[in-house]
Amino acid sequence: MLIRIFIAIEPVSMSSMPTKIKLSDIEVRYLTERLKKHEHMCDYDAKNTITELEHYYTVLKNKDGVYEPSAMVDRAWHHHILHTKMYSMFSRQHFGMEILHHVPFWSGNEKENVGELSNGKKEFDFIDTYETVVSIFGPQNVNETVWYMIEDDYM
Repeated sequence: MLIRIFIAIEPVSMSSMPTKIKLSDIEVRYLTERLKKHEHMCDYDAKNTITELEHYYTVLKNKDGVYEPSAMVDRAWHHHILHTKMYSMFSRQHFGMEILHHVPFWSGNEKENVGELSNGKKEFDFIDTYETVVSIFGPQNVNETVWYMIEDDYM
């Protein structure tokens, strides 16, 4: 006896799939070394932080709004920026601009950073960013510790 089973699957629109950002091997090696040496992270923590930096860049690439990185992701981003030639190439490749700017909050740019956003809050915080990352990658593929650890815990 032959049984046919049909499963109705809605086609996935390619436009709905996020463009995932992947750092090059040289960027990963550079950032791993910097995070271990200057942030005193072990190899495991450095690699997890770099993965979450990639996740953060993916959010910036695919979602409108102002997103705040976690303390650990921000450290990795700062080290990435310090290698200006590498970071400029990365920015052009993934974002189509000379440099993906990092604009920290300070009193002089309050109007730029604290505009009313679609979520009704004055600004996103790292928890909003974490939840967005989880919605894209799934909770099993996100390192919660990298998002919730505060600087004092690893310094």
